[in-house]
Amino acid sequence: MRKLAAPHFAVGFFASSLLLGGLTLPGAAQAVPIYAQEYQVSCEKCHSVIPHLNEFGAAFLASGQRIPGVQPGAAFPLAVKLNLVDSSANQGSGPDGAGLPKAIVDEVEAFLAGGIGTRASYLVEQYLVDGGMPGKTRDAWISDRVNPWQARIPVYAQVGSFTLPLPVDPETFRESAQHYAVYDQSAGSNPFNFFDPKIGARVSVGDLGRGLSAQLFAGPGHDRQSGLPSTGTDTMGTLQDSLGLLTLTAYRYQGTRPTPYGPNDAFQRTGYGVVWNQWGRLTSETALQTGWDGVCVNAIQACSSSGGFTQLRYRINRRLFVLGRYEGTADSTGAFARDGVLLLGWGPTEHSRVTIEDVIQHVPQTTHTMNLQYTIAE
Repeated sequence: MRKLAAPHFAVGFFASSLLLGGLTLPGAAQAVPIYAQEYQVSCEKCHSVIPHLNEFGAAFLASGQRIPGVQPGAAFPLAVKLNLVDSSANQGSGPDGAGLPKAIVDEVEAFLAGGIGTRASYLVEQYLVDGGMPGKTRDAWISDRVNPWQARIPVYAQVGSFTLPLPVDPETFRESAQHYAVYDQSAGSNPFNFFDPKIGARVSVGDLGRGLSAQLFAGPGHDRQSGLPSTGTDTMGTLQDSLGLLTLTAYRYQGTRPTPYGPNDAFQRTGYGVVWNQWGRLTSETALQTGWDGVCVNAIQACSSSGGFTQLRYRINRRLFVLGRYEGTADSTGAFARDGVLLLGWGPTEHSRVTIEDVIQHVPQTTHTMNLQYTIAE
């Protein structure tokens, strides 16, 4: 087991975080996140410690980021999120962190959002910096409540670029710097993964926070930045049943991708999720996924893949929480990985957060990576 020292300027970075947090106390801030300003509420109306949603925030998200029947007020439709990271490992996605230092400006995001008419809304999420490198657009969509707010069964339609409907959000609401391995997982020459957003259309029927609901997605068979041409139409179906404290989810994704071997790879991914006590003091989230690729390694060899994670989050008090996660992935080509995350988080203000985490990886030997993050949304 490799023993690592704490991040090399963690003390100074943490002190800077406290200073910045102090400058953003309610009343002192010159800008507030868009939705809080539109509806004249505090950030804590939707969040405990950002980005973690409370029950009201989850309902607001499920309603297309609208409060049913309430017209949003005038607001400057731009917000910015900044994430700083100091790590015991070099940053970046390439070998040895692609040459990036251990302390970086990890993310700078700009959000443009607002309401359209009485039932629609829009969102553009642009990464100016992502992982210390120039970023790209993530979300860019328009959502519409198709039937009236008073209808018993809500129906929504969404078009554009957005995150696919999964049991646990892979990016926007993730509190750890460590990605969920199963959502990053790809197989053979197929670049498809669930972390990246997809372009297409989605229809949602039912209340995502209560009872049975269904979501259907369809879009071109294409993965951004893959360099591969579009092939056919990808589809995804998600069923969710919210039973009080327990939420059960099942999904299936299928499509085709071109391969260097000649025939296209017809693939599918099937997953299940169990979330318990989503807005309570102790929350449990578990996701499992299996996959099959018809053309994986050569023109005739198929392969299977699997992965999943389970994590616990405990809210110590209004501003302090701890989180633990264990996960793993594998496929029939021999790839196998597993890791764990131990995290302590604190919200010095209602729209900022400090986390320190230990990422314990086993690929193939045990290593520890310490990450210190400071996040603020304005």
